[in-house]
Amino acid sequence: MTDSIVTAQRVTTLPAESLIEGAGGVQLGLLDYGEPGAGAAPPLLLLHGIRDLAWSMDSIAQVLRNRYRVWSLDLRGHGRSEHPGGYTFALYCADLHCVLDRLGIEKGTLVGHSLGGQIVCAYAALFPERVGALVTIEGLGPPRPPGADIVEERRLHGRSGVEMLTGLRSAPRRLADLDEATERVRANHPSLDAERARFLTKHGVAPLPDGGLRWRWDPRVQGTWTSTTRMANEERWGWVRCPTLVVTAGRAGTFWRDRRGMPDTQEGGMTPEERARRVACFKNARHVEVAAAGHMVHFDAPEELNRAIVEFLDTVRV
Repeated sequence: MTDSIVTAQRVTTLPAESLIEGAGGVQLGLLDYGEPGAGAAPPLLLLHGIRDLAWSMDSIAQVLRNRYRVWSLDLRGHGRSEHPGGYTFALYCADLHCVLDRLGIEKGTLVGHSLGGQIVCAYAALFPERVGALVTIEGLGPPRPPGADIVEERRLHGRSGVEMLTGLRSAPRRLADLDEATERVRANHPSLDAERARFLTKHGVAPLPDGGLRWRWDPRVQGTWTSTTRMANEERWGWVRCPTLVVTAGRAGTFWRDRRGMPDTQEGGMTPEERARRVACFKNARHVEVAAAGHMVHFDAPEELNRAIVEFLDTVRV
């Protein structure tokens, strides 16, 4: 398959791939979904999550490309972007600022998943004049440690950050071939069909000089989480002025249990009260829960997610 991909029961045209300069001259991978038709279309930029790549947001981009001028960006350290070794929220926001400038976007719509969702929220908080509408998908972060007060939560966050940094590797893990890599993707994301999983895997790996493959993300990107805290995120959310759609997943608790040692719950990893409190940090937010989806909402329930995004964007003007 070279010029099309099967998504949502139809064949769609692949975007153009290019590189664009981010902060400090770092080269970032960019997917350009082209002009949707006659007339100027409002710009929209997609950001993926950690240890992911721009291609994973394709199921959203393909639906929105008919009404928006859509791009999907590889975060630094991911996909076809360079691996500079520095990964903080300030640097991700600086990259986003550079990309918007280079694309000539004075004000646009930002859509992000997980880490990408947190980045677009941080950017909208700092540069409200540049963002007309915001969609954050599973971008509220992990649930709080059970039983911890705010001081203890900060201490545990700092401690886990140090432990994480001491264990980071710069050398990538070796994968034997595309079959092994695809099997790993399908094991982690069983809702992806075989063709879609292999397509994403093909774009998500690169050859090693001495044989085999590696994932197209820098293992050091895990250090990103040491550059912010829940309290800092929530303060920034209060600075966001634009209409915001907050999408959460009803089955995200498994993700946090497996990756953060958090307790699995029926409420998506946090209590309804905690989730409502975080959503209420935004001044102008609508909340939608996709009950049947896990953390990778765009893999597990793409049609329901796209419907929620389109319905939200139809109510705002950028």
